Amino acid sequence: MVKQIKFTRTLTSEDYLDVTMFYEKGKIIKFALNYRAVIKGKIQPIYRVDNYHGFLHEQRLWRTKEPIPLNEAGLSNNQIVDKYVDEIYINFYKYKEYYTKDKK
Repeated sequence: MVKQIKFTRTLTSEDYLDVTMFYEKGKIIKFALNYRAVIKGKIQPIYRVDNYHGFLHEQRLWRTKEPIPLNEAGLSNNQIVDKYVDEIYINFYKYKEYYTKDKK
């Protein structure tokens, strides 16, 4: 049986990480990690990693909405989620800066 888990982690009072995961037998089979931020009073999506649409990809929304394929051969979805959650925690300020710089 497939189970869905959704939650939001607050990074700062204006920055959020939304996590959606579908589990089966203790393994993640499908996931989406979405970093969003409040910019000029509006919530803006900034960065996304997911394996929807049949392949692993990221979206750097300060550049384009087009998916950028990722190659994480050898890693399980559980390991990929851990890796990119860490990456978002480490880099969200930088991603927000890229997004706001390009939107001026």
